[in-house]
This record gives sequence, structure tokens and C-alpha cells, in this order.
Amino acid sequence: MIKRIIFALAIGILCNGAYSQVKLFSVGYGKTFVSNDSTAVSLTLDLNRIPGQSERAGGYYFVNDVIGDKGWGYYIKPTIDVNIGSGISSSPNNISLGVPIGLVYDFKKTNIGLFSFYVEGSPEMIADKTFKNNLHYLSINAYFKYEFLNDDILINVWSGITNANGIRNQVEFETDSYGRITVPFYLKMNFWNAISSKERKYKRINWINSFKFNYVYEDNPLINEDDTYFYFSSKLDVYITPNFGLGVTYFNGHEEPLFRRNNAISIGITLAK
Repeated sequence: MIKRIIFALAIGILCNGAYSQVKLFSVGYGKTFVSNDSTAVSLTLDLNRIPGQSERAGGYYFVNDVIGDKGWGYYIKPTIDVNIGSGISSSPNNISLGVPIGLVYDFKKTNIGLFSFYVEGSPEMIADKTFKNNLHYLSINAYFKYEFLNDDILINVWSGITNANGIRNQVEFETDSYGRITVPFYLKMNFWNAISSKERKYKRINWINSFKFNYVYEDNPLINEDDTYFYFSSKLDVYITPNFGLGVTYFNGHEEPLFRRNNAISIGITLAK
């Protein structure tokens, strides 16, 4: 039942008419480099995982407004991140949902771009693909973002620090306390202008990279034998039309909720709206 609700919510939001060339999901087939998972099928879906007010034209917000005329704003938005693979090491095999509520301050825009400061709190749920092991926590996040935007290219770079505190639920096991500190780094780029046969403008290249350093200071010791983890992911989509593209996805490292070793690359198709 929970799986059906999550995917119905994801597709409902992603198919909302306010979108403009927004990735729906990717399906790929690829190679893993850990254990005996030689080949695997993977599915990825993401929404609003890279924050920023420019996403309004190509993303979804419940609320996204300014406060006065001094550069302050506030927002409430959904976040969805699904990374599922047929093999243990082919992807993080996680499903996450969150509702960040935040404040943003935009510094004065210059010729080199726009710098912003964000602070937000978000209730989040991150589960494995079977929903038998999941995390529920409140994360408090602060970060700086740089954005460069013109008619030809969009570049987002941001980094900061996040602190999550909550619980770990496991089927047939007692609930455990959970806490971590993360230092993330994100890079997002959209470029290469194109026009479809129906005169629709779009960008052919969408490239998203993320790197995380996780320090887990409280958890079930059977799940976490270590307390520090690195995680890297890169997703490159080349759109042939505004709605269809070819994608390459690469994962490497350890990620919530199970922190199992991932190292895999996949090539597939990407559908967008």
C-alpha cells in the first residue's frame, strides 16, 4: 500500500501541467563492479533534489514566494528520490520522500551569477526497496548556492551541512535511534539549445552530480559497522526530443538506509514531460 501511494504521488506531481521538460524517470541496463552482480536493471526517479528558485520554471513547489523587497524568500516543496536496481550493488536501492520548508536569501545578482543562502528543515523518510528497513527523521540543513543562468546554460553549484535525527525501523526488530551529519556537494548543468518539430524549445543536456560525506553518530551497530561513508552519483541525460532521451547513471559508495557498497554504471532511456 505504501509503495502504491508513493508512486501515485510521484507520477501525479511529475505529470502536473506546470512542468517544462522535467524528467519523469529513467530505466537502464548496466554493469556492476561489486560482488557477483555482473549485470542489472535499474530505475531512477528524482524531483527537486537540487534546490534553487530557478527550479520553479522546471520543477514543482507547494509554495515559493518572496518576503518584502530585501532578497528574502520562503518555500515548501516535495522531494522524491528513487534508485532501485535488480542487484544489491547496482544502486542504493532506496526510496526517499521529504517536504523541505525553508528560507532563502539571494545576494545581489552580478555579471558572474547569483549567490544564495538557504536554511531549511525537512521531515524525511528513506526506505529500502522492500520497505522492511527504513529511516524516519527531521533534517536541518544550511548551505550556499551559486547559480549562473542565461539563454544558453544553467549552472547550479551548492554545498553546506545537514544534520538528521530520528529513528530506524526494521521489520521484526526493535526501533533504533538514528543520527548523522552530512557535508554534500552538488553540481547541476543544463545546456545545448534545441527546437523540436513542434517549435518547442528545450535543452538537450541535463547533467547532475552529487557527492556526500556522511558521519553516522547513532545507529544500529549491526547495520552500521563503520561511522563514516562517502557516496557519489552522476546522471547524464541527452535528450533527442523534449520528451525522450538517452541516459547514463553511475553510483559509487555507501548510501542510506542500508549503507551497502554500490559501484555500478547503467545506460538506458529517460522520459520527460
